[in-house]
Amino acid sequence: MQDPLPKHSTHPDVPLTTRAVLVAASALVNGVLYVGSNAFPLRVPVVLQRNGLDIALGWHAWTIWPYWLLLALAPVLALQIRDVRILHATLRAYAVALLANLAIWLSWPTQLARRAIPDTLDPATATAWRLLYALDGPGNCFPSGHVTIPLVIATGFCAQYPQARRWVWIAFTVLLPSVVSTGQHSSWDILGGAATAAFGLWVASPALLRVRR
Repeated sequence: MQDPLPKHSTHPDVPLTTRAVLVAASALVNGVLYVGSNAFPLRVPVVLQRNGLDIALGWHAWTIWPYWLLLALAPVLALQIRDVRILHATLRAYAVALLANLAIWLSWPTQLARRAIPDTLDPATATAWRLLYALDGPGNCFPSGHVTIPLVIATGFCAQYPQARRWVWIAFTVLLPSVVSTGQHSSWDILGGAATAAFGLWVASPALLRVRR
């Protein structure tokens, strides 16, 4: 078992250019696997039904903005992870969690029915919705990769900056409902995404979960 990561690491910092390349490469791999398995499922996807919590949260067009912010959270936080040991641990957990998601997407593909984009939206919000629908198909709902990846990266970021832990998790919690209120996922998908994130961290990088304040 790995030793807990020290509060004040003496390991060298990873240069920003190297971090940018690693983040971009990870995002590219994630995108190719996600979009490819979404567009070409190996089986007929199971159409998921919305549960009571999903219905209570409802659908709100304006939540496209916190949804995009949640997607941006992972690369923004990842770029701030300077310590080579923490960065490598985060990327290991990322890889395991992504492979766990991919295995489920391929073996049990799912999808949710999507709402049509209302004609009454302001131009900026309508453009944000059209961009989302152009890039992201209705499949690969369970588990939610939009939860898995930010959760893994946020854990690595908090290992690098334990003093920011409270604010990171507050931001994550505030943005998280948008995954449901945009109609992209159900609350069950959130639980699935959190589970694969926890699996990746536990299998590949348990030390990230034991950082001392």
